[in-house]
Amino acid sequence: MEYRELPHGGGKVSTIGIGAGSLSEASPQQVRKIIEYGMQKGINLMDTVMYDSSAQPAIAAALEGHRDKMVMQIHLGAYYPHGQYVRTRDLKQLQKGFEQELKSYHTDYADIGMIHCVDEMEDLENIIHGGILDYAVKLKQNGIIRYLAVSSHSPKACLKLLETGKIDLFMLSLNAAYDFEPVGEKLTLSDTRMKLYQECSKRGVGITVMKPYGGGQLLNDRTSPLGRKMSIYQCIQYALDRPAVLSCLPGVRNLQDLKDVLKYYDLARNEKDYSFIGTMQRQDIQGSCIYCNHCQPCPQEINIGSVNKYLDLAKAGDELARDHYQNLKHHASDCIECGVCEKNCPFHVEVRKKMKEAVEFFQ
Repeated sequence: MEYRELPHGGGKVSTIGIGAGSLSEASPQQVRKIIEYGMQKGINLMDTVMYDSSAQPAIAAALEGHRDKMVMQIHLGAYYPHGQYVRTRDLKQLQKGFEQELKSYHTDYADIGMIHCVDEMEDLENIIHGGILDYAVKLKQNGIIRYLAVSSHSPKACLKLLETGKIDLFMLSLNAAYDFEPVGEKLTLSDTRMKLYQECSKRGVGITVMKPYGGGQLLNDRTSPLGRKMSIYQCIQYALDRPAVLSCLPGVRNLQDLKDVLKYYDLARNEKDYSFIGTMQRQDIQGSCIYCNHCQPCPQEINIGSVNKYLDLAKAGDELARDHYQNLKHHASDCIECGVCEKNCPFHVEVRKKMKEAVEFFQ
């Protein structure tokens, strides 16, 4: 196992953690085995957000007597009032949900208190001025959370949050398909995303990674936005090579998933090499959306990249993607089929067709 330093000298976390999003697919006995096996292999970081709360008792049982050995990311705003995930911005619900999460895991603190899924700039303003950030700061001051963090799919929102000086960590959706954009005829790293990674590194703010496989899309030639598949080990290495990144937390459905990902540590560097990305030309991925939003501006203010991202993730089985889509300010149903986006798109994506598909899929 390899480890990286948490901010402010607060210990170390394993460079591979456990994402709990799909643990509800496993039986309680299997969940316990997954957590216990991971800890035996040196994993000491897990993220707890999931589509339903059915796996919580088994996670708590696996951690009984070992709570201090696991760094837990517990989300403020992921709420399970009837056992099913709901994202909330109501401060009272958020407080109640967080307190219930602590109770469910038989703990009185969260190592990382994660303000959940801040993607839209309007939502960001609500977080900053609506009492949620202040509540999280108070939790940290009282020692109930040790690191104040934010999960996001939006580098712009993260850069804005950095300006508050209050954020210790981000959990960011990060992979090669999300990072690259067209410049001339080549693909190059997005200036905005690189600025975020570099600013986090400069300020001592850590990043943990969700969606390292793009919801599984990157692992398949047919679905990969890059036009060719990557191995899980290339995806992990890619993410761990970004500045400020501490750990990858891929979702695991069963013990074999975890065993497979941990083979990463047994492979030589050349077996995890992803340098082919740097040689790719724009024409290599014609027809594929890599969510770069070069199609903007949309006269209906639809965030086309986000709509397509959540559509692709939902089709790949990501249960939370539907909720992320529903929480966008504008939806695919707002499309008036003017075609401006298709004229701007550097990859000739049939955007209007994708919007119709999203309307049908998310109805």
